[in-house]
Amino acid sequence: MKSRIAKLLSTLTLVMLLAGTALAEDQTAKFKVTGMQCDACLAKIQQALNKTDGVKSSTVSLDAGSATVTFDDAKIKPEQIIKIIEKEGFKAELQKKS
Repeated sequence: MKSRIAKLLSTLTLVMLLAGTALAEDQTAKFKVTGMQCDACLAKIQQALNKTDGVKSSTVSLDAGSATVTFDDAKIKPEQIIKIIEKEGFKAELQKKS
C-alpha cells in the first residue's frame, strides 16, 4: 500500500512539473530606453540582458531608443527587465508586450 501511494505521489509530482513547464511560454516585449548616447551604451544594455537567466534574445536600437526582449515568462517578468536596464544607468519603460 505504501509503495502504491509513493508511486502515485511521484507520478503526480512529475505531472505537475511537466504542466508548469508546458504553461510557460516565451514572450516578447518592447521597452522605451532613454539615456543611450552611443554604441557602447547599446552594447552595455544588450550584454546585461543577454546574460540574464530567462532572456532568450534582445535587440537594442540606439536610433529608436528601444529594446526588444524575448524572454521566458516563467523565469523573468518585464518589471525585472526594466530593473536590469536601469541598473546599467538608463531609464526604461514597457511599451508593448506580445
